[in-house]
Amino acid sequence: MARKVAGVGGRGKHRKRDRLSRAERRAREQVRREAWVEQWIAAAKVFIEVLLNEDVGRLLDRPARKWGDRSEHIEVDAECNRCHRKWRSWFRRNGTYGRTLMIDGAVVELNAPRLRCHCGGAVDFSFTVFAPYQRISAELEERLREGVALGLTLRQVGQMTAPANGGPLAKSTINERVLEVAKLVGAFRQGPLERVPAVLLMDGLWVNLMVVTEETYTNKRGQVRRRMRRQRIVLLVALGLEPRTGEWWVVDWERAAQEDQAGWERLLERLRQRGLTSERGLRLIVSDGSEGLAAALGMVDLGPGVKHQRCLFHKLKNIGQAVKGVLADGQAPNSKEAREAKRQRREEVVKEAAAIYQGTDRAKIEERRDQFVAKWQEREPEAVATLLREFEQTVVYLEVQAAAAEQSVHWDARYLRTTSLLERLNRTLREMTDRVVLLHSPDGLDTRVYLLLLQAGAILTARGDDSVQLLEDALAAA
Repeated sequence: MARKVAGVGGRGKHRKRDRLSRAERRAREQVRREAWVEQWIAAAKVFIEVLLNEDVGRLLDRPARKWGDRSEHIEVDAECNRCHRKWRSWFRRNGTYGRTLMIDGAVVELNAPRLRCHCGGAVDFSFTVFAPYQRISAELEERLREGVALGLTLRQVGQMTAPANGGPLAKSTINERVLEVAKLVGAFRQGPLERVPAVLLMDGLWVNLMVVTEETYTNKRGQVRRRMRRQRIVLLVALGLEPRTGEWWVVDWERAAQEDQAGWERLLERLRQRGLTSERGLRLIVSDGSEGLAAALGMVDLGPGVKHQRCLFHKLKNIGQAVKGVLADGQAPNSKEAREAKRQRREEVVKEAAAIYQGTDRAKIEERRDQFVAKWQEREPEAVATLLREFEQTVVYLEVQAAAAEQSVHWDARYLRTTSLLERLNRTLREMTDRVVLLHSPDGLDTRVYLLLLQAGAILTARGDDSVQLLEDALAAA
């Protein structure tokens, strides 16, 4: 085996030493960054002004410094604000005016071309680079909305864009761009359903919202304003699920003061009007033990054959909470040993309760249920009572699964028995609301929910696509 050849003169491999301290390297990087920003602004200014002059050239359709033939009456998409003519032959260049444009990374001072009519009036026309009075570029607006879609607060979004833009944008400026999405939210929640899921998971999520009251007050400027107060409301979410493939998407949501019949009924009725019926494929609704939802399902007719399954996860959780445990002789109720014994008893009871639902044979499931009751009736009567309460609603999925099998279709039981997929999605929404702490308007809440769902791929039309591009295309088309 070849040996490693020693370096010349017996020296080892030379190691390069950094002759700059971290502070020196950082200072030089800062100088380079400032120089790069200056060059970038200069280049952007030249490039944008070229685009602006090209817009004017296309509008006038003649070389610069050449007068038009005023006898030629060809209308263009521009108008004199004095004589209201739209004839390009009457329009001419009239120098430039200064304006600023904030792009993603810099603030550019521009010289925008000005047009004048032969009558002396100013000519109104639109550039393709920016809209009238627009000071923030479309690219930066996209980034602002993307920051909110990732769950950041308005202040965090402003700080995210502050270093390169000379300081943070006002929260009202960011919020104005974000609330443009509200019109998309309305269209999404009101239009007919493009696809009706076979399974619908339903659950509620509590959030903090500022609401307007009837009380008024006078501010420091002497203006009379409505007083607002903080209110805890629930967001009722409906998630569609395809049990053959596991594909899921949010169908709709509703704001409500309580998780009661009225709130659920509004959501279900809107979904029915949008096409959520058994005739179009709905077979099963899965939820926790909400009495309000159960009552609402009795009031809204979604068509024949739609079943209601009680979530097994919530059932097992309630069984575990009902476990009392047993104290050994001389053992204090709050001692470490007592708490550990109760934990072990709870784990044992819940594990055996979960085993009841293994397999698809209903007779065996009922047999295991009876065995569980016989074993724990004396020791944990409340846990047994919790299991038996509405037990039939926890095995509805067997009937739905059997009906699918008759059509030679396999529906995985894990998609029919729990609301776990919706619970995971609600966890993402809860993280957003915890970060924001308090939402200041219903439109702001709906917009944030829509943006977050779009970014997470939970909106049906967004699957497999660039969510930011889809959003901007939809805003442009709206």
